[in-house]
Amino acid sequence: MRRHLWSVVLFCLMSHALAQQPKEVTLRLRYAPGQTLLYDIGLDGKVTVISEIGVATDLQFQGKLKQEQQVEEVADDGTATLLVTVNGMVQVSMGGNPAPGTPASQQSNEMTIPATKWRLKIAPNGRIVEMKPVTAEKASDGKEKITPQPFLQDPFQALTLGAGAMSLLPAILPDKPVKVGDSWDLTANAPLPMGGGRIPVALKGSGKLLALQQEDNRPVAITEMRLEVPELGDAIVKAMPLKEMGIDMQAKGGTKTVGKHWLDLSQGLLMRSEVTTETQMFTLIRMPENAGGGVMSLQSRTTIKTTMRLVEVRAVTSRQ
Repeated sequence: MRRHLWSVVLFCLMSHALAQQPKEVTLRLRYAPGQTLLYDIGLDGKVTVISEIGVATDLQFQGKLKQEQQVEEVADDGTATLLVTVNGMVQVSMGGNPAPGTPASQQSNEMTIPATKWRLKIAPNGRIVEMKPVTAEKASDGKEKITPQPFLQDPFQALTLGAGAMSLLPAILPDKPVKVGDSWDLTANAPLPMGGGRIPVALKGSGKLLALQQEDNRPVAITEMRLEVPELGDAIVKAMPLKEMGIDMQAKGGTKTVGKHWLDLSQGLLMRSEVTTETQMFTLIRMPENAGGGVMSLQSRTTIKTTMRLVEVRAVTSRQ
């Protein structure tokens, strides 16, 4: 009897120990052809610019954007081709010490972000394999005509929005199963979405599985992503049509991003994310002679918080 009792106790202890072992999960994005995902995006940011004479100007902006992802096809290896459309409104207000005589209309204004489309291929681990701008314009030879977005023609806005584009990069997931507390390397070269095109940048950082939990009766993985782009300024300058504008520009500095992502494990879809990006840049601009010449230097610090939430999933519609 005593031996039987000890056997039962030992079995219970072993079962409890096995139950307490960390659970490994495979984190993957899973898209379905014909599926459409709709996300609401919120932006809250501040840009502080210090001129060479020490005058500081603050630009604060808040925005509400919408992102639509249409899944065009999914390859055998799970790589999905998405048509991504982003548009919305951004309210910009000027603080600090605006230049004397600056009209009130320029100290606060609302900017419309026109519908910008990309076609991208994204692997199941979240890495962007390919990204191309999509435009309805056709050149005389019938090929797609790539027209720079308005902000690419403004050096300062390009640097600011280039930092903001970092917040919209998807979560990069581990290649192997992980358990809570595990980390993975994120060092890679990736295309940064900006101006209807892409800028190749070198990323370094790490990801981490923070928690596994239930939300609305669905298993959810919460991941953290810490990324750094040390040479963002150089990458953006190379992508801008500065020679055509007659401008000689140098931008030194980088950006750091910390983000949390909620992944629905049952569907393989990103539910929401919260990303904070901080960018520090030193910019030197030499203007062309026909614009008066001269040299201008600026120091800037940009902080952007981006929230992204999945609001609707339109299922695949069967054809009759």
